[in-house]
Amino acid sequence: MKPKSISNKNRWERGFTALSKFRKRKRHCSPQRHHMAGQFRLGQWVITQRYLKDDLSVERKRRLDRIGFVWNCVEHRWEKSFAALSKFKRREGHCRVPISHSEGKCRLGWWVSTQRQRRQKLSRERKARLNKIGFVWKADMGGRGYRAH
Repeated sequence: MKPKSISNKNRWERGFTALSKFRKRKRHCSPQRHHMAGQFRLGQWVITQRYLKDDLSVERKRRLDRIGFVWNCVEHRWEKSFAALSKFKRREGHCRVPISHSEGKCRLGWWVSTQRQRRQKLSRERKARLNKIGFVWKADMGGRGYRAH
């Protein structure tokens, strides 16, 4: 039994080291599902950590948190897109984002369109946050020459 626990500990440390190096190179902790770090399946290791979150030791969670580990990808992407919309609003003075518009790697126009389509399914908190920054729920409203594409 002891060799297996040592093996699991070594594998976890190998994964953490690989993720730390990935983080330094890529500036994030979300490798693609099939990402390999040499012969190590880093993408799969990250997925496993998310899946086992409730069973990980407090120390392992803390170590992952310290390097910016993303526990919930869907939530993380929503927050990044919301931040991009907030930046767009500060710069442009409105939230009427053309559907083809991107902010860096964020396809902001598509994200805005998706929020409109999913309005009924969005949480009250998310709707309130969008409303607070002046989100436009209907693409053809708001003037300033905006048209939905």
